[in-house]
Amino acid sequence: MRPLLERDGGVIVEEFLTPSQVDALASDFEPHLDAAPWCNTEHGDRDEFFGAHTKRLHGLLARSPAFGELVLDPLLHAMCDRFLAPTCRDYRVSTGELMALGGGQEVQVFHRDADSWYHFPAPRPELLVSANIALTEFTEGNGATVVVPGSHRWPRERAAERKEGVSAAMPRGSALLYAGDVLHGGGANQTEQLRIGLYVGYILSWLRPIENHLITNGEPALRAAPPRARELLGFTEAGWEVIA
Repeated sequence: MRPLLERDGGVIVEEFLTPSQVDALASDFEPHLDAAPWCNTEHGDRDEFFGAHTKRLHGLLARSPAFGELVLDPLLHAMCDRFLAPTCRDYRVSTGELMALGGGQEVQVFHRDADSWYHFPAPRPELLVSANIALTEFTEGNGATVVVPGSHRWPRERAAERKEGVSAAMPRGSALLYAGDVLHGGGANQTEQLRIGLYVGYILSWLRPIENHLITNGEPALRAAPPRARELLGFTEAGWEVIA
């Protein structure tokens, strides 16, 4: 896995989750996903980047305790140890996001997730490594993520053409692991199927995460999580003592 990820910027791992793990996560998320409107971002259908036919959920730990186990996955931590640990004492979860692409969702513009920290000049160390886990089958027709292999090593000014992208089609339960600087984007969903992906991104511990997990998940869900999961989500006991 490591040589391919270093060379191409992304790699697909099949059978990353067992069918029972996928079923548990999908069952937990289903009522929340059903209740969410389309294009449920602050900009609504004016936001072309997030998609008019896409639903996004955060606060995933509060919606599924299984998410707390997922962020502890040994393979994800091995990826963090290889690509993040050389420039930090520890790493953290920047955000967890459930992304559901409905029929008619158009192709997403190519982008780099690590550009969320746009102020960090290039060349820069690896800031972010991510996993996009297929809770449904990802196909070229239903909007599988499109990745531009090798683009994490390109000069910043080089743009990608659509023909340079490769569809990350993969079976249910697979995971696309990718570097923060690789160009990618959601594909177009030309079917009536709902394409559901579970995203988790890890960052250097000295960066500010995108998601404030205490706000999105709430204190009870964080306290109930495994200790290491609480650390990864940025929750500590400091400040919670009751002063008589």
